[in-house]
This record gives sequence, C-alpha cells and structure tokens, in this order.
Amino acid sequence: MKDVMTPEHPQWDEFTEALGKALGGLPGRCDGDRGEAGPNAHRHAKQILTKMRCIDIEQSLDFFEDNGGYCDCEILFNVDREI
Repeated sequence: MKDVMTPEHPQWDEFTEALGKALGGLPGRCDGDRGEAGPNAHRHAKQILTKMRCIDIEQSLDFFEDNGGYCDCEILFNVDREI
C-alpha cells in the first residue's frame, strides 16, 4: 500500500526541503495554481514524489489541495505551516 505525503510522514522534511530547492527559494519559480498552470500546478511536487518510494501521488496532491496547497509554493506556505 502506498502512503499519502503529509506533514506527519517520516519523509515530509525531505520532501519540503527538495521542493524548496526546486523552487530556488523563490515563489516566482512556482507555476501557479491549476487555474493558471493547469496540470503544471504541482510540477515540482510530482517530480519529487515520483522519486520517493511508496507514495500515492494523486492522494498526496488531493491532501495538499484540501489543506491550501494549490500549487508548489502553497504547499510550503500553507500545508507545511498549517498542520
């Protein structure tokens, strides 16, 4: 069974660190939410989660959006700090 990436997941810090690096520490590197970027809204998150083992990417993306992570930078700004 695959895991959902949440702040409680043991690899959360690894995930958020990699996501921050992918964004270069700048929100301007974010593609925007689905309204702006369409399927690229979580481009960096998908790439990182794909490299991690046993992560359910679609359920993780649903979790992020349910918690304010509508794009890559909002995962860091909202999900990482809200939970």
